[in-house]
Amino acid sequence: MDVFIGIDVACAKGKYLPLVICTLENGRLLPFPLASYPIKPPRGLGNARTLDDKVNQAFAEDVASYIETVCEAFHLNPIRIGIDSPLRPRDNHLNRRLAEQALDRAGISCYTTPSADDFRMIKAKGIAHLEASKPIQNLPHAHQIFMLLGFVLNERLSKVAECIEVYPHATVKQLGVADIHKSKGNQAELQLSAMSHYTGWPKTDDDWSQADNMCLGPMHDRVDAYSAAWVASLPEQERISFGEPEKGDAIWIPDVKPISSVAANLPTKPNPIRKTRQAVSNIARQQACPACNQHLFKRWPLGWDAHAVYKCTGLIEGEPEARKKEFKRRFMSS
Repeated sequence: MDVFIGIDVACAKGKYLPLVICTLENGRLLPFPLASYPIKPPRGLGNARTLDDKVNQAFAEDVASYIETVCEAFHLNPIRIGIDSPLRPRDNHLNRRLAEQALDRAGISCYTTPSADDFRMIKAKGIAHLEASKPIQNLPHAHQIFMLLGFVLNERLSKVAECIEVYPHATVKQLGVADIHKSKGNQAELQLSAMSHYTGWPKTDDDWSQADNMCLGPMHDRVDAYSAAWVASLPEQERISFGEPEKGDAIWIPDVKPISSVAANLPTKPNPIRKTRQAVSNIARQQACPACNQHLFKRWPLGWDAHAVYKCTGLIEGEPEARKKEFKRRFMSS
């Protein structure tokens, strides 16, 4: 099964890397419930340690191992990876990357990517800051240090699949839902709802119930990672580039029209659904597995136990009886 991967590059200490793996099914971009899988992506080590090239290389190796392990376990074929970070330093002779200049012309703000020379100075300043026992929270250039990790991720993950640079903020600007910061209120859900007009997910109550499971982390990070996977899933003719791809300096967003105000104001998340015991009269209807959202029961809940034991990817437990108990407790109890 072909899959597309989105990564919201983050190096906050102790924070799981927001990473989403999606597949296209009947025109819908469906994420796997990675948050429920026993194996987890690596945790960030903080800006201070991200100044160390060897630390970044080890982290990138762990990310590649995570992707390869998941893909091997579920027979997935990664096609393209969208990375929310610059993939390489700015050319030394430029004040702003070509992609950043294009974003400037479009009225979309972004941080300046330092050049390789700049980063040598940034790392030296950061190390001197730490050696002087100054507060880590005052580390110079903290808003650019994550890019060092992005460079190494691109270098390592390019051996797994094609990597492209994406910018979720530019994507939601294109969709017309970037007026409020993604971390405020239900803005992340609003942005995901806007994306669903093109990705086909999440649409149903079951879809929304799985939105928390697409990866670990806050909702706005999960939405950014899904956005990155969406752009990665699109062929080049369905994307817009800022910059010059032929020069290796491009940021990609979807070639879509803004969502109308009416559509954008639709409810972004349905009311929570209370799980109820399945009545006998409901047994003849089709239903997607509420745990993995990948398997379709032709006559729910017939066959739930075999699916839970052998195939369901949305369960945490490993032993057969424990998996059945988990499934029954979570989805078949009143």
